Amino acid sequence: MIVHVVVPTFRETDLVSEFLNSWEKVDDRAIRVYVVNGNPGDETSDLIQSWSGKADVQEICGSPVLYWTGLVCLGLRKVAEEASSDDLFVLSNIDVRFDGDPIAALRKRFDSFDGKQVTVPVVGGGGKVLSAGVVVRSWALSRNRHLFDGIAEEELPKSESLGATYLPTRFLVCSVSALKKGLFPAEEALPHYTADYEYTNRLRLSGYEPVIYTGVRVRISEENTGFDTYLLKTSLWSRLKRINDIKCAYNFCFRYRFVRLTYPLKTQVPGMVTHFAKIFVEILFGGKQIDRFRSR
Repeated sequence: MIVHVVVPTFRETDLVSEFLNSWEKVDDRAIRVYVVNGNPGDETSDLIQSWSGKADVQEICGSPVLYWTGLVCLGLRKVAEEASSDDLFVLSNIDVRFDGDPIAALRKRFDSFDGKQVTVPVVGGGGKVLSAGVVVRSWALSRNRHLFDGIAEEELPKSESLGATYLPTRFLVCSVSALKKGLFPAEEALPHYTADYEYTNRLRLSGYEPVIYTGVRVRISEENTGFDTYLLKTSLWSRLKRINDIKCAYNFCFRYRFVRLTYPLKTQVPGMVTHFAKIFVEILFGGKQIDRFRSR
């Protein structure tokens, strides 16, 4: 069995080196790392060409006009072409770090990854959990519970497997069989934010149960840049100016598509109203006070 790691990057050579060093710590199995480079020919390309280690590191040339989803799809399609259905793929972020062998720990916990998609808690520099998974409490009311969001790492359950509705893709492990069935992120509809949740929800609807395993943790080298950058550390004017940014977390066009692609049909109309009501509150208030609107 080969583990195929797909990670998109754009002009982040220092992070690429640290990311690859983490995978050099994974023992006793074949690892193939596909670095999908959004700026081919740069220092990242030079680093990959000169890389010598246990992991088989390959560069996939992307383009500056591709965003997260486009780069990820390039990597996943390459895996679908080359891998066996019995192999695993890991979808990750370039800033993820870990000690030890998370793949071995996950394989020890799960006899098989058939019909599963598995992630682990992601811990930030302050020792607090940044992401683990989301449970939808009410589609019509757009009420979600962000599991373990903001709690200290030491407060996490030691070794539990929990279900969810959406999973983040900072460290997502799944069977290559999903790719063989043509399950890829929504490249055209959702080029950046919300694409990970839509993808893992679609995997769920296709029979791949979302599981969070707390017996393994990974870390990121920097503080979270998504929710914080666009909502918690900005002025109202700067938030308004970013509404149409393709990478903006609350871009109206892509949030509309997210609801249409993700919410059950009978809840889409009320879900659209409540979903956008929450977005307006977030844009209007910003700052730490909007944390109370994020149900836990």
